[in-house]
Amino acid sequence: MSASESNPAEESIKHSIHKNGYPEKIVRLPFKPVYDACKKYGTSLTDVLDKLQEQQIFGKILGNHLEFRSREKVDFKLPSAEGPATDEFSWVKGAGNLKGFQGAAKNAMEEMTPEKMDEARKMLENMSDEEKMNLVKMFTQRFDPGNKK
Repeated sequence: MSASESNPAEESIKHSIHKNGYPEKIVRLPFKPVYDACKKYGTSLTDVLDKLQEQQIFGKILGNHLEFRSREKVDFKLPSAEGPATDEFSWVKGAGNLKGFQGAAKNAMEEMTPEKMDEARKMLENMSDEEKMNLVKMFTQRFDPGNKK
């Protein structure tokens, strides 16, 4: 697929975010339907997010949502060590390897409400082993600073 081609999952995301006020607004979409759409169309969520980023649409995973921002809405500043711990990605620091990922996930789970834990557990129980491995692969590719293309 060339850089100018897109796939139905990517087009669906673009349609949904524009319908919800993108690029003027930061738009959140539910994770599972987007993940399922990518799977249905035979592409990975990571690939779709990378393609969107090439078009200046910046998406990241926040809990059970995907958040999309335009270039103007992205904060490119690196979080300072002395700044407040408001970094939404703070739980994935060190998640570039499986051990780091497990520790980061454990810390994130400790902060979740029982309802959110139950929701996450049900989502994981309904995933195949392949989907679970793809999810881990996606997280490690997305958040490992040493793994950029």
